[in-house]
Amino acid sequence: MERIQVFGHRGASAYRPENTIEAFRLAFEQGVVAIECDIVPTKDGQLVLRHEADLSETTDVLQKPEFEGRFHSTDLTLTELQELRAIERLPDWRPGSAKFDGQFQVPTLRELLASDFVDGKELILEVKDAPIFLNAGIDIVSLFAEEIDASGIESRAKVFVEAFEWQTMDALRGRLGNRFPLYYGMEEWDEEHAFDYDGLSLDFQLITRMPELVARAHAEGLPVWGFTARAEFAENSVEEYYHQLIETGVDGIFADHPDLLLTYVEGLA
Repeated sequence: MERIQVFGHRGASAYRPENTIEAFRLAFEQGVVAIECDIVPTKDGQLVLRHEADLSETTDVLQKPEFEGRFHSTDLTLTELQELRAIERLPDWRPGSAKFDGQFQVPTLRELLASDFVDGKELILEVKDAPIFLNAGIDIVSLFAEEIDASGIESRAKVFVEAFEWQTMDALRGRLGNRFPLYYGMEEWDEEHAFDYDGLSLDFQLITRMPELVARAHAEGLPVWGFTARAEFAENSVEEYYHQLIETGVDGIFADHPDLLLTYVEGLA
């Protein structure tokens, strides 16, 4: 069996506020094969790295009276959004990360793609909530394709693209063709579209309910990634918890503590 791949989930998000340049850099320093990030648009059509458009849990926007009532990425221009600073989403779990609250900007996708530390690495770029943004008049898929084309990232890093709606997956295929592997993310099983793309990214809770899915995907020739390994979820030892995730048969795991999972995986070699 090949060694399982470890991905930095929104960077090394247990140690630095998620989806920041600092979290991504640290994950690579810890030895991950890839980092994953989430992409949302601003009011003026720029792409920034946040898990969702609601900024209230991952930035200090609620502490900024000038932005009262405007706490979504699509409420703010990029210039306005760059006045915000990232905060730890789970401070009670991760006081070490929360020590960095207020220190890091919300990065743009362009900034990540231009960073030297991604050279020769792998990037998993998740296009968020495209149908919702399209209803609001923002075509995030087109904005994403244009940003990728302008960046020249293909010559410097290996890129995977992920989305959680089959409509978004089809739109990405239409815009990007077969240039990048497309991974369909699922928290609930979608039998109709599950095997239409290049790989699957499955919630471990879904795998627990339907453990046959990993073998079915492999039989179709598709790799499977599992999300998310969180050391805080360990009921007994962290090692036992990681072992249970690896035993599902997935090919890669998104981890908030990538260093801990990497240490365990290396011990299995």
